[in-house]
Amino acid sequence: MKYILISAAAVIIALGLSFLITGIIRKRLKKKPPMALHILISLCAAIIVIGAACFAYLSIYTPAQDVTVEAFTNSGGAKVSKFDGGYFVDGNGDDKALVFYPGAKIDSKAYLPLMKKLADGGIDCFLLEVPMHMAIFDMNAADRITDNSNYDTWIVSGHSMGGIAAAKYACDHDNVDGVVLLASYPTSQLPESTALLSIYGTEDNVLEIKAYEKSKKYFPSNSTEVVLDGGNHSQFGNYDDQTGDGTATISPDEQQSKTAKAILEFSGKISK
Repeated sequence: MKYILISAAAVIIALGLSFLITGIIRKRLKKKPPMALHILISLCAAIIVIGAACFAYLSIYTPAQDVTVEAFTNSGGAKVSKFDGGYFVDGNGDDKALVFYPGAKIDSKAYLPLMKKLADGGIDCFLLEVPMHMAIFDMNAADRITDNSNYDTWIVSGHSMGGIAAAKYACDHDNVDGVVLLASYPTSQLPESTALLSIYGTEDNVLEIKAYEKSKKYFPSNSTEVVLDGGNHSQFGNYDDQTGDGTATISPDEQQSKTAKAILEFSGKISK
């Protein structure tokens, strides 16, 4: 909702400024152009300003912390490899896979430590890279994975906005066995054939809790909710804390370890 409000406010401001500036210029001209031309020029100027502002905004994202480099250099446990469209974290299992959508404007690599914990526990993980670091720009990105890989059990997951994309993917595809949402919620009814695990922290000040509670009407009957005592919004990944987030009372490693444990237990219950 906040992204919608921000976008609407930006459009209104851009239109207002464009009409104001072009109006001032029009008044100073000896030969004033027709009002229709003035309106057309104002609209074109607003579109250019909005487009430039959107590009600048989306070009800025939160990078992963240096600790994620260890996911590549650590010789123990699951192996991380790059592919066109993301990262594959190959563990010791071969029957279950999780496809993960990153949070809005977050470097995908920030989630590699969590993915490694899951892969070490027996779930192969596909960590997606999405256009402009916004999962909503490619909600069907998981198709590239599910169409070209063979696993008995498919889980789609995501953090924050990435979770919204993952839930939407599950709504539109019948090959999904489970959905895991990290500090997120569905915006439409999830299939009854799909199991849901929802995880968030007690110190999360970014998750819109009212919207989350309302979204429970979209939960399938086979749903599990896990609330992490001391966890916040940001620590599902390894990146700097988000503006407005609460202060976690547990470390990122502890929050991710508890998250991985809950997901592994969930995956065991839905395995085919």
